[in-house]
Amino acid sequence: MGGVLTTSLGAQTASPAKRDDSNEVQVPLPAELRAQLISLRDAALADDYAFHQAEHLTENIGPRPSGSAQAKQASEYVADQLRHLGLEVRLEELKVPHWVRGQESAELVEYPGQVPEVSQKIVVTALGGSTATPAEGVTAEVVVVRNFAELNELGRSRVMGKIVLFDFPFDTRKAA
Repeated sequence: MGGVLTTSLGAQTASPAKRDDSNEVQVPLPAELRAQLISLRDAALADDYAFHQAEHLTENIGPRPSGSAQAKQASEYVADQLRHLGLEVRLEELKVPHWVRGQESAELVEYPGQVPEVSQKIVVTALGGSTATPAEGVTAEVVVVRNFAELNELGRSRVMGKIVLFDFPFDTRKAA
C-alpha cells in the first residue's frame, strides 16, 4: 500500500532494553530468610488477593499513564490497601513526564485509483509518548508494517522521511 498521508500525529520507535547479567553477584541468603521468602511466595501463589488487587486497578481505575489522575488514584488505592494490611505507608510528591493524547487524524491525499479531489480518511491512534507533528500536518510516502519486527527489518534508511503506518487489528479485549 503506497500513497501520501497527511497526518497530525507522530510516531516513535522503541526497543526493549536487554539486561546484562554478566556482572551480577549472587549473595547467599541465610537459611531462615530463604525459608521465610519461600513461605511468602507459596502463600501468595495459593491466594487470589493479588489478582483481585490487579483486577480492581484495571477494572475500576483503568489505564494509569504517568502523571495522570488515574495514576494518582491508583497510588492512593494501593497505599490504603497496604495500610489496611498494617503497613506504614507514605506517598511522596514526584515529578514525572506526562503525555497527553492530542487530536489524531490522517488521510490519504494521493493514492492509486483515487477519485479527483477526494481524500481517504484513516482511523489512527498515536503511540503513547509520541511527539506531535506541526499543525499543518505532514505529507510523505507511507510505509505499512504490522509490528515492530517488520519495522526493524526495514532499517532506518528505508523509513527515514516517510510515515510509518502500523496496520494492526484492534483487540477489543484490550479496550478500556
